[in-house]
Order: sequence, then structure tokens, then C-alpha cells
Amino acid sequence: MAGILDNVRIILVRTNKPGNIGAVARAMFNFELHDLWLVAPRCCYLSYEAQQRSTKGERILRYARVVPTLTQAIDGCTYAVGASCRGGDYREQIQITPRQMAGELCRRAATGKAAIVFGAEDCGLRIEDLLACDAVVRIPSNPAYVSLNLSQAMVICAYELYVAAMATPETANAFLGAGTPTPANSPTLTRLMSQLEAALLRIGYLRPANPAHLLFPIRAILSRAALSQTEAQILIGLTQQIQEFADRHEK
Repeated sequence: MAGILDNVRIILVRTNKPGNIGAVARAMFNFELHDLWLVAPRCCYLSYEAQQRSTKGERILRYARVVPTLTQAIDGCTYAVGASCRGGDYREQIQITPRQMAGELCRRAATGKAAIVFGAEDCGLRIEDLLACDAVVRIPSNPAYVSLNLSQAMVICAYELYVAAMATPETANAFLGAGTPTPANSPTLTRLMSQLEAALLRIGYLRPANPAHLLFPIRAILSRAALSQTEAQILIGLTQQIQEFADRHEK
């Protein structure tokens, strides 16, 4: 179980309140998670309030990695899940429950790094953040008030992940065997989505005013395909060829 949880990265994006970062560190210690990354935090994560709320999780707080972009935070990960309370036809294409998230994350973390991404307290994750993820986890709650506190949402996800990890056979910790393709990492998939969006806009397939209408379903397809790094690079090359062909045709 420890091997799986060691491969899970908790990422907080643009967090506003140091107390929430401290509470997340405490919950991580509760559920044997250790890898905390902070993307462009908007507060001091080592403040007195943060350390006071991080009971037993002070070490996690001290060794948190701070980076300016989500792309850097998910570098090295082969699977990432973004947490969001918002619904909608587009997001529902890649939406899963906390229990489904935990099962899939454990499966992926058995052979590589995986991540759960949480957004800022006031506005959550942006569309571009969610499109960098393979799935969106939404916690079922009262329709009259669906928004949970950041640390509360993280605790629910961490609990489900811990339970799933305890139920995962030890054999799941085996390393990738010889000849097994290297899974596409999250930065490569993010680059693929960015270039695919540009190519599809270039040929008029996407509506400039609302590209998410099709980008979320496309992201869902790519996630289910579980692309290898080589396959993702091939598709990136394909998007470049689409744009070059469109340029030549226009002339």
C-alpha cells in the first residue's frame, strides 16, 4: 500500500488561505500521503497559521514543492485528476466519483506517478486546468450548496484513496515489465491538447467562442485510450501537419 500512496501527488493550485494548506498537510499525514506540490500559492504556506493547522504534517509542509504552473506540477505524472464541484455537459464527459477516482488512481500509481489537483478556494480550477487532467472528480453533495471547503474535499478524496490502496493486491506494485510502452505523461498530453485545439480551430472544427464544447469529450477519449509516450508524440506531429496543410491550402 505504501508504494502506491508514495506515488500519489497532491497539487494545490493558487491557494489563498494558509490554514487550508496546513489542514491539507495534516490530512495527508493521516492517510499516508507525502508528496505536496503548490502551484503559484497566494499566501505564505509556511506561516504560523499553516504550521499550526498542519498537526503532525509539518514535515510535509516544509518539504512542499512550489512551482509557478500546473504543467510543471504534473510533470512526471502519467495520470491526473482535477477536483471540481461544477457540473455541466462538458465536464460530465470526464467526470467520476471519489470512489471511481480512488480505484483508477491506485491502478495508475502502481506503476508511475499520479496526481489529484485542487483549485483555489474562491474559484476552483479553471477550464485550462481541467483540460490538463485526465478526469474530473466531483464529490456528491447537497444541490443547494455543492461547494466544499478545500481541506474537506481533500480529506474525502484522501480517505477514498486510502481505502482503495488497502484493498489493492501487493502485486499491483510491480514495476512496468520489459517491453511495456511508457505511458504518456501529463505534460505531453497537455501539449497534445493545446496543439489539437489550435489545429481544430485552424480548420474550423471548433467554435472559437466555445471550444470546450468538444475539447472535454476529446480529452475523455484520450484518457480512455491510455496513450503511450510515443503514441502521444505521433498525434502531436499529426496536429502540426494539419496546421501546415491548412496554411498551404490557404495560400
